[in-house]
Amino acid sequence: MSFFRKMMGGSRQDEPTARVEESSTTSTTVEDVQISSKANNKFYFWTRPGTSTEEKKLVQKLDLAILTFCCLTFFAKDLDRNNINNAYVSGMKEDLGLYGNELNWMVTWFQIGYIVGQIPSQILLTKISPRWYLPAAEFLWAFFVLFLYKCENVQQIYALRFCVGFIEAASWPGLHFMIGTWYRNHEINKRSGIFTASGIAATMFSGYIQAGIYQTIDGHLGIRGWRWLFIIDFLITCPMVIIGLIIIPNPLYEKKTWWMTERERQMCIKRLEADNRQPLGRFDKTLFKRVLGKWHFWILCTWFSLMYFVYQAPTTSTMALWLKAEKYSVPDVNNLPTVYSAISIVFMVVSGAYNDWRGTQVESIVLICMTQIISESMLVAWNLSKPAHFFAYYIAGTIQSLFPIIVSWTHRVCSSDAEERAIVIGALNAIGLAQGTWWNQVFVPTVEAPRFYRGYRAGLAASLALSAWLPVVMWFTRRQEKQEKTEAIRGRVVESSGHDTEEGRASLEKRGMASNLTAEDKANETGIVM
Repeated sequence: MSFFRKMMGGSRQDEPTARVEESSTTSTTVEDVQISSKANNKFYFWTRPGTSTEEKKLVQKLDLAILTFCCLTFFAKDLDRNNINNAYVSGMKEDLGLYGNELNWMVTWFQIGYIVGQIPSQILLTKISPRWYLPAAEFLWAFFVLFLYKCENVQQIYALRFCVGFIEAASWPGLHFMIGTWYRNHEINKRSGIFTASGIAATMFSGYIQAGIYQTIDGHLGIRGWRWLFIIDFLITCPMVIIGLIIIPNPLYEKKTWWMTERERQMCIKRLEADNRQPLGRFDKTLFKRVLGKWHFWILCTWFSLMYFVYQAPTTSTMALWLKAEKYSVPDVNNLPTVYSAISIVFMVVSGAYNDWRGTQVESIVLICMTQIISESMLVAWNLSKPAHFFAYYIAGTIQSLFPIIVSWTHRVCSSDAEERAIVIGALNAIGLAQGTWWNQVFVPTVEAPRFYRGYRAGLAASLALSAWLPVVMWFTRRQEKQEKTEAIRGRVVESSGHDTEEGRASLEKRGMASNLTAEDKANETGIVM
């Protein structure tokens, strides 16, 4: 544990002194904690100008613990998600006699489990500490993945793929929820982008990593190479369980974590209060009424679904099919689409930093919608030069940047209800993925490759609808912000009136005049407070 203490900025030698200092300052911890506000409009990538050294150190600790765990575990998840395809073409098909549509069903059973598990997992996350829940989910996920190496028929694979998907439902929405629970609005965009980009990076490098594993240990200990892929996934995930137990923080409002002082915990609370980010605590029979009775669920889920429609084509898969039809070599078919992923990563990180600096995501969303309309229009035209085709496929990669943007928007508008925020984030992914699944089957069937006549036309229509939906989201958001501002002003007025009344009463009593107040005067005084 001493290594982690040093990494987080402390050591065992400092512990006695730290405890004395902490106990001596506990009474002033809350009052003298200062949270920085925006100092100027100067561009920043990581830390906003005006942030104190103390707050910078705290954010660095949060990054080292929370962001590191999120990226590592999501990288491992996406490695496995691509493994089923790698295993299928690396011997699974021949060994198990899979000559029908089994691979599609493996993916489908995973998606069913993944969709079904989203909202239940988010509900559990509001009741169980993330420090225990997320590592436990990692542990179970790792074992179900490991069992895949023992499968002798496709029915066993279907069952395990459903279980893997169901448990993996704790990952993407749960980790996004944790990011939103600890970071402020002007910090979330870039961190959500980096977290999502880690999964895209896994997609980019999975082929290289798995090829190296397969070539090195195929047949070792009498185990076929495709079975080793799942064993390696298990071995990669096991350290994540231990790391999670060590560095994932305890619930903020319950008790401090070992790498965080009490003063830093109070600072975290103050930081979130500055953005009206409310703690957990309203899990009751009104929850689903709160979720379904507000605009957040309906408007944001529609937005996320439209994004998923656009995301179905063009993708790296549709580009690979075009490259294959154009007689490119096998290495080129595998490698050239990775540029799409690289553009996604770069745009995701850059737009995240820009959005945090500007305090709005609107400009990035407009740019994303424009690139999608241009890309889809070019592919609808189809009879273009090869460079034009490459351009159309590559700029389509910006669509993936919309994933963290919509989640960051959700954190902002759902700040006042933590339980609602958790369920809406889970619903975004569940409903969006369900919509994207049927859309892909209907409009982007493999038999229509490489042109996808219906797919790109449907994608162009979805891109236009996605663009048109942005003003709808903005209108509801601005209306909510206006209402919140009005309520805040009304609350301050009431508080100020009550304060003035109490001061007046104290003054009258001090001058010996309180006894002269009649019942009618007191009633009028109460009316002033109201």
